Amino acid sequence: MTKKLSGNLRIKDRLIVAVDLSRKEEIIKLCCKINNRVSTLKLGLEVIYSNGLDAIKSVKSFGYDVMLDVKLLDIPNTVSKAVRAITGLGVSKITVHSTGGKKMIGAAKQDAVNESENLKIKPPDIFAVTILTSLDDIDLHDIGYRGRYLETVENLAELAISGGADGIVCSPNEVTSLREKLGGDFFIATPGIRMTDNCSGDQKRFNTPFFAIKNGADYIIAGRPVTENADPESAVETILEDINKAL
Repeated sequence: MTKKLSGNLRIKDRLIVAVDLSRKEEIIKLCCKINNRVSTLKLGLEVIYSNGLDAIKSVKSFGYDVMLDVKLLDIPNTVSKAVRAITGLGVSKITVHSTGGKKMIGAAKQDAVNESENLKIKPPDIFAVTILTSLDDIDLHDIGYRGRYLETVENLAELAISGGADGIVCSPNEVTSLREKLGGDFFIATPGIRMTDNCSGDQKRFNTPFFAIKNGADYIIAGRPVTENADPESAVETILEDINKAL
């Protein structure tokens, strides 16, 4: 199955390391220890609220691309203006919540393109988050969803892609179903990644890098398996080997 632009991805592009750290010194140390074995680092709420947007400049100064994981969810006008501002920061990927709806996602994509044209830079890819990997069927029932998580992820992914998202974020366990149902003309990034000897932590829907890539994921997002390892570069190499085997 041919996936959008996946043929242009190098092995190092396929692993995105989630930097869930509070202190700037820790972030800089991690950037050094990973030693540019990957192309992209994911910066989320912990990093931004602890260090401000300057953390993006710090990470980029080491030669990394940035996936800004802010999971935007608001009315279309608010989200599109936020995306316009974020685009000016020079990140390569931005996350929004698929539950914001098709109009919100479309507005985000359009403003990312418009602002990129104004700045004469490559537009960031818009990734729509489906259902958090910390949730299972019981959690969704408690929230008020009627369907099971697989059905819900499929519906949200279809909505996101039709709204103009470049990719979606889901657990490794939904990848096969999404590729079969929606085809290959979009990216899939999968958090909830654990090696066989890792603790699952607060993840309820997780799997190995090999499983995710083999079944059609383009990107693996791994945080604690790397950041909590005494040797982050070695942890990265282990995951990249697993990805390479799957390819």
